[in-house]
Amino acid sequence: MIHRTLTSRVGAATTIALLAFGASACSNDTAAPATSARAPLVADTTPTTANGITETSNTETSNTASNDVTASTAMVSGTLEPLARAVLRAELGGALRTLPVKVGDRVTAGQVIATLDIPAVRSAMAAADAQLLSQETALRQATRERDRVAQLLAVGGVSRAEMDEWDSRVEAGAAAVQAAQSQRAAAAADVARLSVRAPFAGIVERRTSTQGSIVQPGDELVSIIDARTLELEAGIATAQAAHVRPGARVALRVAGFADSVLAARIERVAPSLDPVTRQLRVIVRVPNHQGRFPAGAWAEGTVLTSERAATSAAGGR
Repeated sequence: MIHRTLTSRVGAATTIALLAFGASACSNDTAAPATSARAPLVADTTPTTANGITETSNTETSNTASNDVTASTAMVSGTLEPLARAVLRAELGGALRTLPVKVGDRVTAGQVIATLDIPAVRSAMAAADAQLLSQETALRQATRERDRVAQLLAVGGVSRAEMDEWDSRVEAGAAAVQAAQSQRAAAAADVARLSVRAPFAGIVERRTSTQGSIVQPGDELVSIIDARTLELEAGIATAQAAHVRPGARVALRVAGFADSVLAARIERVAPSLDPVTRQLRVIVRVPNHQGRFPAGAWAEGTVLTSERAATSAAGGR
């Protein structure tokens, strides 16, 4: 009886242990697929975005870095300035005779922007012309007479001393003509200064004088800009400076034109850091052939650099 009871108890304990083991095994078999089902969620997570650039997993970044995918960014901001600006001033003092251009007018290279009315300059030019004409006439007469004396000298009709005298007269006449030519050139230069011309094709940015006013030498008349190309000077933080090179792409947004992103490039990079800000100064060149963006507008954006671009630029230097 006792043996049978012990056997029953041992059998019951064994049965309980087997049931527990089976439950554990079933639990493990059920958990394994659950883990496998969750695994793809890590790879399918939507990439985060920073500065408009999609970030991927470490594996994807390392695989695509060699394909020139953006590796780092740097921010730039500043005022868009025209590639060329000229302030046209009066070179002589006098009355402003004409000033036909207005703000916003397009001008061509060499176009007359303004003219000055200075009677004394015109009179000096007329006097220089008359003087030159007189000296040239005297030289021609002296030259003809010397040639006649030379013929007489050949047949013994005049002395050598008389011939030398006419040679001296011709030389003096030539010197007088040269002096008159220099005087006329100076007068002509003053006449040229009466007309103010555009040094390049552009747009009138500012007009500071009015027709009929009296101006002094150095007074500003108009300002002209060439806004077909704009430039932005900005500072790059030291942390990003190592990867910034001429030719790097820049994505810019202009204040007031939020719907447009400008594709620009870094034109020049300073050889040293700014001693005050400790930043690297760069010049970003912005195409503006349609003239949509005004000079003086504020712009900010991102310099796009890559490990390949940085390596290529460094190797090319």
